[in-house]
Amino acid sequence: MSSAPRVAFVHQIDPAAGTSSWLVTLRFFRRAFERYVGEVTDLGPAPVDPRPYRLARKMTRIITGRNYSFHHDPAFGRRVAAYFNRQLSGEQFDLIFAPGGSAIIPFLRTDLPIVGYSDATWRLVCNYYHDYTNVVRRTARWGNELERLMLRRVAIMLYPSEWAAASAVRHYAADPARITVNFIGANLEHPPAREHVLPRSLGAGIRLLLVGYSWEMKGGDIAYETLLALLDRGYDAYLTVVGCTPPDGISHPRLEIIPSLDKRKPKDAGRFNRLWRESDFFILPSRCEAAGVSYCEANAYALPALATDTGGVSSIVRSGVNGFILPPDARGERYADVIAGLAADPERYRALCESSRAEFETRLNWDAWGVAVARAIAGHMPYLRERLPRYDEA
Repeated sequence: MSSAPRVAFVHQIDPAAGTSSWLVTLRFFRRAFERYVGEVTDLGPAPVDPRPYRLARKMTRIITGRNYSFHHDPAFGRRVAAYFNRQLSGEQFDLIFAPGGSAIIPFLRTDLPIVGYSDATWRLVCNYYHDYTNVVRRTARWGNELERLMLRRVAIMLYPSEWAAASAVRHYAADPARITVNFIGANLEHPPAREHVLPRSLGAGIRLLLVGYSWEMKGGDIAYETLLALLDRGYDAYLTVVGCTPPDGISHPRLEIIPSLDKRKPKDAGRFNRLWRESDFFILPSRCEAAGVSYCEANAYALPALATDTGGVSSIVRSGVNGFILPPDARGERYADVIAGLAADPERYRALCESSRAEFETRLNWDAWGVAVARAIAGHMPYLRERLPRYDEA
């Protein structure tokens, strides 16, 4: 393989999705590969109309009350892979990068080394995320089978957490030699310079920021309890929530709700930037979280993150280093205890902000991820390529 391999980028992420987190992450994936791995040709998405599958998902819920995931269905995977097989046959590539490709990779008719990426295995997301709870038998069966087939086909599997990597080995007998763990970076087009966010100190008020698309899933009720607990203790506290709205009946003069901000619009981007800069803590007590990129974004602004020990979060947030991670049963009073302890020790808070920014600079950015992936590819490919099962053997 040449020093600058030619990479086929295989994915089913529709650019029309606008500001979806996966689409933004896809953009950073490609940039990291172009900068550190080689020449990238984007082959996706396949022109497969998702509407019939979405209708099937909707009708399944109506008729059976259960969930169906076409992203874990071989019928969908085969149709998408058929398109990529045609694209691959007419081009010369050295390797394939296929993020989120568990339903596609098993049906790629190629002997090229495949680099996969996923933030969790099927075993982990099933009955963890709402959409994968109470699934129909077909989804349960093929979710597991496609995961197994995918892990047999890949030359290298990239995971953002030990939680996900351990599941691949334990639940699917994946070869540990083919697995690498490195967290992806903050999805910020223009991360702030260190001198623009440090030093930090707590002022008269304590400003909490939560960014997430679901009040329930992201632990909005716990963040709200934290606000109330701080106010009860006499702190001049505020909570700003961006990206979701609370249920009826939850309101407070110190609670600001911003249902959405479009970072493609300069005005919204400027407001978002100010919120990060003017806050004192990032709080996201998620109920389920495979890979919380927003913790990385908080650290880019030298904001300590207050998080729940669930899913892959412990691979991102390290207590006392770039925030604090609390047990899943911790409620607002426990989070308020952590904040109060830091408020009583200004030097400790200042040091925590410094180390939070250092985590972003050394570990939680896309350059660090790109370097790690390039190193993994260079170190693994020479001997793994010979050992990989062919398409018809997987």
